[in-house]
Amino acid sequence: PLVGPRRRSHRTPATMPLFDFFEKNKTAKFSFQKPAKRQGNDTRATLQKTLKASLGTNVTFAEAVKCPPGEDLNEWLAMNTIELYNTMVLCYGIVSEHCTAENCPAMTAGPKATYFWADKGEKPKSLPAPEYINNLVGWISEQLDDEKIFPAVGAFPKNFKEILKKILSRMFRVYAHVYHSHWSVVKSLGADAHLNTCFK
Repeated sequence: PLVGPRRRSHRTPATMPLFDFFEKNKTAKFSFQKPAKRQGNDTRATLQKTLKASLGTNVTFAEAVKCPPGEDLNEWLAMNTIELYNTMVLCYGIVSEHCTAENCPAMTAGPKATYFWADKGEKPKSLPAPEYINNLVGWISEQLDDEKIFPAVGAFPKNFKEILKKILSRMFRVYAHVYHSHWSVVKSLGADAHLNTCFK
């Protein structure tokens, strides 16, 4: 994950491993295919192992997200973005049964934050939160699967960081909605520490 300068241990007080917890508690109505693992990209696979090894120790967030010395920054950012996407899907999965068009008729994060969806060439429009999130997850997945943006081999596009900023800002909206509209569900499942860890 890409986080700010706050220094805090990644270790969560919960006893169950993070991803095991989400797999156990996610609701059945929301299921989305994770991006296929790229074949032939040993560098990204190695970086992924490096990140997970760091997060399993007392290394702080600020230290864990630093690009390892001698590694390509874009590869590191690409790998982290894919990991963040997978984590976001898991986090939303635990509340998706409660996130319905009836309960969440708009994609909001409080009275002053409403997110509108706009397909290419169309005017932005309000959608029920589950429809908005499904559209968003599909859009992000398309970006991750696009070899021109996330190449398995070869150079990244010159505007790669700008593309990532847009993807990550959209991911934030999912977390914002979960925190605002479904925090009681998260708490009832005992998932608050896990969600906070993922969001950081």
